[in-house]
Amino acid sequence: MIYWLSLIIGGLAVLIAFWPGSSKSNRKYYLEESVKTLRVDSIEEAQQAVNLQSLSDKTWHGRLLDAVTRVQRQIGQLAAAKIGVYMLALAFAANAINDAVLRGNLLLVLVIVECMGLLLGYLWLQKREKTQFDESFPDALNMLASAVSAGESITHAIIYVGKTLEDEVGKEFARMGDRLQLGESADSVFRKSCARFPYPAFHFFVITLRANIQRGGQLKDVITRLNRLMFDNRAIEKKKLSLTAEARASAKIVAAIPFLFMFGLQFFSPQNYEFIMFDDAGRPLLYYLIISEAIGLGIVWMLMRGAQQ
Repeated sequence: MIYWLSLIIGGLAVLIAFWPGSSKSNRKYYLEESVKTLRVDSIEEAQQAVNLQSLSDKTWHGRLLDAVTRVQRQIGQLAAAKIGVYMLALAFAANAINDAVLRGNLLLVLVIVECMGLLLGYLWLQKREKTQFDESFPDALNMLASAVSAGESITHAIIYVGKTLEDEVGKEFARMGDRLQLGESADSVFRKSCARFPYPAFHFFVITLRANIQRGGQLKDVITRLNRLMFDNRAIEKKKLSLTAEARASAKIVAAIPFLFMFGLQFFSPQNYEFIMFDDAGRPLLYYLIISEAIGLGIVWMLMRGAQQ
């Protein structure tokens, strides 16, 4: 009886957490108004300096190809071989988990472990690239502002940054400079660069360059302010992470305790472990553990997400 009562209370908590409010209705109204906005493919067609949609408006097929290309570039040389070795290691891990813990359908466990492993690997690659970008991009902005202050044109300033920096940001600036020197349109060059670095800071930087190319203006002052804004944003992010570090660590520890207990149970009390994992009478306890953990982690994740925003 207590299991069903706990499930009912957890379901009510999820309904309350996802209950629609005024903020969602306002968000829906904003999205509906955004759909009605006229969108064009380039600056020249609309005679305007800022058009975010033209930087990243692609079909799902194009976005999928961009994601595959990014992963290959992030992995480096012999990407296919490295992915194959990683999937083979996941297969061995799935076999070990199934033999030691689950003792179920090996094919199902293999598919689940492979999918989760690939997803976690992809997220880790994106996080690593974002961290490297955040560390290197302010230096690129400083060099660009210095080159523009010295009287260099935008194209030569971009080439200078590409020759000076040796990381991925520098390589992208070098590619941008080469394409601009070859006569490729600025729209095409910036669109490709935004596909390489789909981050708000880089998009804003590209918007600044496009506006300067089309309308002119004090590029040095704008880049300096953008750099200062990035430093302030990084300081705010670090402060936010430090303020929520204790809560995040507590949530991870609480989430890991039941699974650590189950792992230790098979060594300290094999009979109870067999009863919970493989006996029909003990399966409701296992289902209650999984469902309650999922509901609790979902609520904690929503609370943390709201606090971080």
